[in-house]
Amino acid sequence: MPGTKAGGPVRSIFSLTSLLKTGYDFYIITTNNDLGSNLAYKDIQPDVFFEKDELTYYYFSKEELNSKNVINKINEINPDLVYINSFWSYFFSINIIKAKSNGLLNFPVLLAPRGMLSKGALGLKPLKKNLFLLFAKLSGAYKNVFFHATNQEEKNDILNQFKKAKVFLAPNINSGTIYSISKPKQEKGLKLFYLSRIAKVKNLAYALEVLALVPKDYDVEYDIYGNIEDKLYWENCLSLITKLPSNIKVKYRQELQFNEVQSIISSYHALFLPTLNENFGHSIVESLLCGCVAIISDQTPWNDLEKNNAGYALSLNDKQAFVNAITELADLNGKDYGLKSEAAINYISGKLNIEKNLEQYKSIFNESGQK
Repeated sequence: MPGTKAGGPVRSIFSLTSLLKTGYDFYIITTNNDLGSNLAYKDIQPDVFFEKDELTYYYFSKEELNSKNVINKINEINPDLVYINSFWSYFFSINIIKAKSNGLLNFPVLLAPRGMLSKGALGLKPLKKNLFLLFAKLSGAYKNVFFHATNQEEKNDILNQFKKAKVFLAPNINSGTIYSISKPKQEKGLKLFYLSRIAKVKNLAYALEVLALVPKDYDVEYDIYGNIEDKLYWENCLSLITKLPSNIKVKYRQELQFNEVQSIISSYHALFLPTLNENFGHSIVESLLCGCVAIISDQTPWNDLEKNNAGYALSLNDKQAFVNAITELADLNGKDYGLKSEAAINYISGKLNIEKNLEQYKSIFNESGQK
């Protein structure tokens, strides 16, 4: 915080530290600007430790951010455990692993790749990533690093790259609450939204291609919320938007702060996010908590949506299946849609066992933090 552009990982850390801060001393080291932005945060004093809401923060300015300074700050804290939340960040992941390997850090390190080692994620810029992974394996840089996976599939992805890795398993935590309001619904009409970073891995262009196939007797609105991370990809999306038929209305809205999300999205009927990969998907969870049905790909942990009448988790190889899901939802009257909306809340409420998940994190932190 107050960053939003990196999406789910920021939300994960916010939720985790908020819920565990009474039992642990968390020091959060980050940059004084949001992902991909050159603007410094307002009202944040950089390059000093400060305390807020029982957490200690350090925001690096651009002038002070370098490999040596990051390592020095970690050593100054003298932590029981260093918890990394990225695989590819140079200063806050690769640099720390390198220092650990060279004996410049003598603390246990727990690395959460946040889905970055999945097949879908590695398929983006594959040559560069595969060369790095080859070097990492040959050098043994990660042999003394613990890994945190949020589901069994992510654990398998990690072990595919580092076969002897010690991988702890605990699901992501979202501290959101149920936020449900009545959603008026007319037959043949549907209000959809997209809530995520605008980047190839989130697959917005695919969503627009699906909408182009929706029959003309259906009126569909699709509002897009999110940080435009990949400007060239967004240009392609804009081109697709201009070619959509008149019954499909698409608008780019804005980025949303965490505290705005549920109040804004609760009036929509469904999330439409055919992502290439999601190891958790905070936007999916928050949508379901708002009683919004989810239309997503089968590349997430939420593949039993249809069985629970809470939405659709579909193969990206079948665009018509997505079209059918949209028209099926659009055909519902207000009463029938209301039952599906209620099922979405019941589904996610049963999945989010926060107290049990927190106990898993305590166990992981305590076990991996033993020097």
